Amino acid sequence: MATNEQIINEANEYINNDLTIEETSKKLGISKRTLQLHFKSLELIDSGLFKLVTDKKELQQVRGRVKGGQNGKRNVTWTVEQARFIADEFVKQGLTYEEAEKVFDIPKSTIFEMLNSDAIDEDRRKKLVIAIEENIRKKSIDRIIEENRNYDRKKYL
Repeated sequence: MATNEQIINEANEYINNDLTIEETSKKLGISKRTLQLHFKSLELIDSGLFKLVTDKKELQQVRGRVKGGQNGKRNVTWTVEQARFIADEFVKQGLTYEEAEKVFDIPKSTIFEMLNSDAIDEDRRKKLVIAIEENIRKKSIDRIIEENRNYDRKKYL
């Protein structure tokens, strides 16, 4: 069992160096889980130091999310003109994402990305919202009609 002094020293090592919890645990020769448990018990030993540790952990988490988002980000493979053309055709033809995928031979995820990008101006965006809502209603109505077609009344009478 670690002493209060040892836990405080571990916390100071973590705070005063530009290290992650994992890096700190390796430097101290203890497991990451043990260090986390020590930090948890720090709340009862020194609440001010505990606050500094939790603040640093939160800051590192935010930095990690930002870095992870940047790593996963890919460059777009389409132009603003293409996005606007597809938006106009999407509205004009009353397409769904699935239909647009077949018409333009582009994955529907890419079409979604295009239509929700900054390349689409406010006027086009309003038209797109209306077209998409109409498609949802049309799809719902078509499904209701199909379900009623398949409904065998004699079976339930």
